[in-house]
Amino acid sequence: MSTNNLIAIIRNVSPNDIVDVAGILLDVGINRMEVSLSDEANGLACIEKIAKAFGDQIELGVGTICKESQVDIALEAGATYIITPGWDRELVKYVLDKGVQIYPGVFTPGEIMQASALGVETVKLFPAASLGTEYIKSLRGPFPNMKIMAVGGVTQDNIQAFQKAGCSSFAIGSDLIPKGASLKHKETIMAKAKQYIQLLSEES
Repeated sequence: MSTNNLIAIIRNVSPNDIVDVAGILLDVGINRMEVSLSDEANGLACIEKIAKAFGDQIELGVGTICKESQVDIALEAGATYIITPGWDRELVKYVLDKGVQIYPGVFTPGEIMQASALGVETVKLFPAASLGTEYIKSLRGPFPNMKIMAVGGVTQDNIQAFQKAGCSSFAIGSDLIPKGASLKHKETIMAKAKQYIQLLSEES
């Protein structure tokens, strides 16, 4: 079963626990992970540990990137793709010029137009739950070829509706990985991960 359309957002997990948490996700079939740099030092330490422990078994991204210097240190730490919380044309161009994949945060049709003009293939629509499925359906008309990743407020209750509306991928945070997650959360994380995978499988 492919889980290529599901990214686990890891935030506020201790570097001491990150290998265990990443291993739990990998065991259940989720190999795409985004480590947030909302706490930069913590996030970079987690990226380094995941990259060292799992190598290319995991598609390792870094999120909450807001400036060029963060791009450089995150890639050096082992990240392979970039996710931003919002739209910054110069930052997106900086990443693309490096030949690195980026999922830029967008909110408006104008931002999607700018992303498309730069050659971006997938945008991160944030906050997806606040915008809603009707908004996403409306975007499919003018942007039929732009892939949309739904992020922000995506849960087990609405993920199928977002998929039906036209979203091709999803990044899930605290509803999948609790804040401060560790090995003691193994059963919870595995159960939620399996439920998400099943829900997406039913609609695919």
